[in-house]
Amino acid sequence: MEKTILDYIHLIKKRLWLITVFVLISCATTLYVSKNFVVPVYSASGQLLVNNIANVPAGSNLNELNFSLNLIESYKEIIKSPTILKEVVAEHPEFGLTQEKLRKKLEIKSSDKSQVINLSVEDENYIKAAGIVNAVSQTFIRSLPSLMKLDNVTLLTPADPANKPVAANAGILMNIVISFVVSLMAALGIILLMETLNSTLRSEKEAEIEIGLPVIASIPAIRKRDLSKGAGLNERVGEGTYAAAK
Repeated sequence: MEKTILDYIHLIKKRLWLITVFVLISCATTLYVSKNFVVPVYSASGQLLVNNIANVPAGSNLNELNFSLNLIESYKEIIKSPTILKEVVAEHPEFGLTQEKLRKKLEIKSSDKSQVINLSVEDENYIKAAGIVNAVSQTFIRSLPSLMKLDNVTLLTPADPANKPVAANAGILMNIVISFVVSLMAALGIILLMETLNSTLRSEKEAEIEIGLPVIASIPAIRKRDLSKGAGLNERVGEGTYAAAK
């Protein structure tokens, strides 16, 4: 039997209490887990600017720009090289990181046709993450002249330890919103699936549509209280008790 949108709306209204309970339990569980088990992770970022090379053979500004862009890929590899990371780890023991751990934390990106290199680090402590970004940036800039015989990188935007960022793995409010949406969709999906799998005829209208014949009579549901009322009525209407006298 084909159901209309009104049928589904009626079904949702009928099961609204079940949907509400399911959503409330899901949101409460998310709140508890977020407060007690989820550790917030913060992201700090900084930017390096690759300048044009002054001693590039005269040609055009486009040649200078292309040369700088080609250097960016090399610079990205140098930043994560053992030479730079080893120096950062040695100069900043307060980070408590090894070269391998530092390399995994450090993320380097650059956009096409852009002379800016973006560095970002995620950590449970934002001040520590900002310190790592700035330490790597400064070590790279300081080591570049001896490694590449070039001095064309400046620290465009350092990471600011004074910022108060939002956790990168979403806050409690965002987790609850996500839980609300997901649990609501799941509850609606389960109810509609149960309704689709249930082939019981629950009304005269459904019987007429399913069988194709008009309904002559129907037997209403009989509840226990109706039976008790009927029994009391029979006692009042039935024959009484008589005494015979001789």
